[in-house]
Amino acid sequence: MKALYIPIGLLAVILGFSLWTGQYVAQRTSQWTALLEEVDRLARQEDWGQAEERLKEAYACWDASQTFFHTIMNHDELDQAEELFAGAFAVCREADSADFHMFLFQLQSQLRLLAETQSLSVKNVL
Repeated sequence: MKALYIPIGLLAVILGFSLWTGQYVAQRTSQWTALLEEVDRLARQEDWGQAEERLKEAYACWDASQTFFHTIMNHDELDQAEELFAGAFAVCREADSADFHMFLFQLQSQLRLLAETQSLSVKNVL
């Protein structure tokens, strides 16, 4: 019976870390999505300077989490979000409203996908 303590303990630690990671990713992506919604609102008001500043803030928050995210997530999904941030910056500088809103929508969708991949669900377990 004592021989099972270590494996069961390790499984409990792994499960706890996995649950915590899912919550952490969901929390961070919610913060970024909220910032991007504000960026979108500013762009709709044609306040491109403020929109770019808030986009920079969202990116700084995103960038601060990248070391940890690269250890727990698929790099392709993270790279796609990075490309969408870059595209949003480029279009924001051009003040192209239609393309900017499209990039923000795609970026928000990608962030939600990242959170979904780390959540506890039947789809992820199987």
